[in-house]
Amino acid sequence: MELKGLNKAEVEKRVKNGEVNTVPSKNKNTIPKIILKNTLTIFNLVNLILAVMIILVGSYKNLLFVLIAIANTLISIVNEVRAKRTVDKMRLVSEQKPTVLRDGKTIQIPGSEIVKGDIIIFSLGDQVLVDCEVKEGKVEVNEAFVTGEQDNIVKQNGDKLASGSFIVSGTCKAKATAVGKDSALNKIQSTAHTVRTANSKLFTLMNNIVKYISIALIPIGALVLWSRFRVADNDTTTAVTSTVASLINMIPEGLILLTSSVLALATIRLSRRQVLVQDLYSVETLARVDTIALDKTGTLTTGRMTVHDYTPTEKSFEKALASILSHQATENQTITALKKKFARTSNTPELDEITEIIDFSSDRKYSGIRSKTATYLLGAVDFVTNDKAIIKKVKFASDTYRTLALVKKTDSKDTLLGFIRLEDEIRPDAKQIIKYFYQNDIDIRIISGDDLDSVVSIASRVDVKNIKGVNLSILEKIDYTKLVKEYNVFTRVTPSQKKELIKAMRKQGSTVAMTGDGVNDILAMKEADVSIAIGEGSDAARRSAKLVLLNSGFESVPSIIDEGRQSINNLERSTTLFLAKTVYASILAVIFIFVPIKYPFSSPVEMSLLNFACIGFPGLILALEHNTERIKNRFARNILEYSVPVGLTISIAMLTLSLLSHFGVFPSTDLATTAIFVTFAIDLILIYWISRPMNKLRASLLIAIIIVMIGAFLIPFFHKFFDFVFLTPEGLITTLIAIAAAFAIFEILKTLMGRLANRLFEASKI
Repeated sequence: MELKGLNKAEVEKRVKNGEVNTVPSKNKNTIPKIILKNTLTIFNLVNLILAVMIILVGSYKNLLFVLIAIANTLISIVNEVRAKRTVDKMRLVSEQKPTVLRDGKTIQIPGSEIVKGDIIIFSLGDQVLVDCEVKEGKVEVNEAFVTGEQDNIVKQNGDKLASGSFIVSGTCKAKATAVGKDSALNKIQSTAHTVRTANSKLFTLMNNIVKYISIALIPIGALVLWSRFRVADNDTTTAVTSTVASLINMIPEGLILLTSSVLALATIRLSRRQVLVQDLYSVETLARVDTIALDKTGTLTTGRMTVHDYTPTEKSFEKALASILSHQATENQTITALKKKFARTSNTPELDEITEIIDFSSDRKYSGIRSKTATYLLGAVDFVTNDKAIIKKVKFASDTYRTLALVKKTDSKDTLLGFIRLEDEIRPDAKQIIKYFYQNDIDIRIISGDDLDSVVSIASRVDVKNIKGVNLSILEKIDYTKLVKEYNVFTRVTPSQKKELIKAMRKQGSTVAMTGDGVNDILAMKEADVSIAIGEGSDAARRSAKLVLLNSGFESVPSIIDEGRQSINNLERSTTLFLAKTVYASILAVIFIFVPIKYPFSSPVEMSLLNFACIGFPGLILALEHNTERIKNRFARNILEYSVPVGLTISIAMLTLSLLSHFGVFPSTDLATTAIFVTFAIDLILIYWISRPMNKLRASLLIAIIIVMIGAFLIPFFHKFFDFVFLTPEGLITTLIAIAAAFAIFEILKTLMGRLANRLFEASKI
């Protein structure tokens, strides 16, 4: 009975009844979720509590820190929403639409529009999006993401196709039996969509810092407020404003928001290069990659094949080849090249009485047909026959070409009917990309299902260094750990072996990127730290990847790495500013609990100026600067070598100034202004150190910061708004001496902390 599929009325009825493949995703990053995620944060909660305290005492101008918090939140929301919309648009472009039969016609529809009862046409590389039952044809499927079993399974009439599996050979027509929330894809976690969670070292460390500060903030805040009331001459307003001033600095406000914004902007910039980033933190991971595993086809080569030449050795070569090609339902680059070269005409004879068609499979590495008298196989010679004489003959003639042997197999013997030599088209930019990897200390591994000689030939043509290749098909027992230490080219590799190779590389401590374009690459891509799919590849591969090259241009990979490096290197510098403030604010908050004297910073509005001029503004500029240097893994080192010395220096300076003021060395009315400018001078040293080597942008940044602070002091409106005073001679001399002493203290502490950092972080990768 001919399958015609559903008609329009039947489709509409099923949609009305909810029998359509739409499932509300719990993990989908919707705009409301983005807004809530960036609004309901510990930072905003603390800011709200501190704002209420300020409102209760009526010191409204000290609410400026709230405006900064709101601005940070809005910027982060806008950037994430922009990135989401960009990614969503690109996903719509990249998503392969399944082919269905409706009213007897084949049409392509989005996967979310499949309804129960639809007849879906599957072929090589397609992922099964809904549970189905095969009605016509035969396919092999891999259900590794559903059952965990890696063997390919033959499915034919009456057999079930589980959603989440993918087609590795053949074609079929199947009826959708369960869609949406009822399908297996939505009842299990291990599907092609489930990939390794991105390991963001930077974000993990930041979150830990935020967590511990948040835990400490509540008891410290209560004690600080209590201690402020103990200071002589402090009224309620002064006690509350000085408490808020000390606590507001403890929060590395904008740190997480800056990180999210920088990575979101990187996602948007990559989209302009036709790179779909499906996982925000994979940009960071790829920036840290030190090993890249390349699938030859689609990366070093374009994936297009041409027939170089062919050699018939028996008269039946043409007839057998025509029969295999005409019945081959699976379409790949090899089959396409063969069909183009050996186009069948009405004069081309075929074998009679064909009983079975064997579709191509990446595991088998051959296709073929069976008749009543013999089996005819076309594929890699060492997979289609065990006859050593045939293997030797074909290998000898292969040279460096990929060679397919056509073998007739009977009960008595194997007969070579002929062989075909195929040529891969090398990508024009392959040499340049390989050179880039070597220049950036990225180890190159080539993993391929092809013959050793042909893969080694291509590797040498693109200037891969120190080539040591191995054919996995001839190994009886495989020690993957030993293999990845000794070889850099792996051939005749099955999908499950690719996965084991990637796993072995990761066990050695490497951060591994895996590129691929076909279903045979998916298991390895899932195992890798970051996976890159070629846009022209299979739908299942694209769904499994964290990054998709929509234009199929492998030349985009260096751009992705550079983008990641820019983000991580700049964030490492910018976060040093945020955490320096947290260090000295935390130390001072604790010290002044036990020292009942006037706190050096009298109001939050003063801190808002410092936070903008010395942290927020330079942090943003430095975070967006072009910087494609290799990742130096200096995040934790920078904290110890720069943030801690600056924090300790400011703490010492502020405690000293408060004590000097308390004992009358200079007027207490000068204390806040003196504290602001001493802190500013020390922060300026930090900005200078992390900005080296100087260039026009960084020098302009330093000048701009100085102009902002001088302007805030001299312009009458801002002078009054920020509670500045013109210093007395004693206050001015104290300020200058304090700055000079702070410079010396910073240099001593920086040297000591630098030595400690060398010991602690010698082998650190954070």
